[in-house]
Amino acid sequence: MKNKFLTHFGAKIVDEWSNECDFYIYEESTADGYSIFVAAQNPSHIIVEENIYYYDSDLGDALLDALRYGECKNIYIDDPSAYWVEEIMAEGLIWLDEKNEEE
Repeated sequence: MKNKFLTHFGAKIVDEWSNECDFYIYEESTADGYSIFVAAQNPSHIIVEENIYYYDSDLGDALLDALRYGECKNIYIDDPSAYWVEEIMAEGLIWLDEKNEEE
């Protein structure tokens, strides 16, 4: 996925799992069949309190944090066309335009 907001951070979103990714966002199922969402730098080391989300609408904030503070360049998202990705990219463009106007 190409986007001016992602380009600002030198990042790209991919939908193919790779050990080369710096951040991962994906859906998992619990033992009793509920969906949860994982957002983590290292999918082999998940911290429940920090990396597990019950609602996908919260994943946008995790993505923004990864971009702003994590220096993540390759980001795996299992569904890059999800509504929350589109919303965050749109919000990111607005933020970037406002930042550029200030400068």
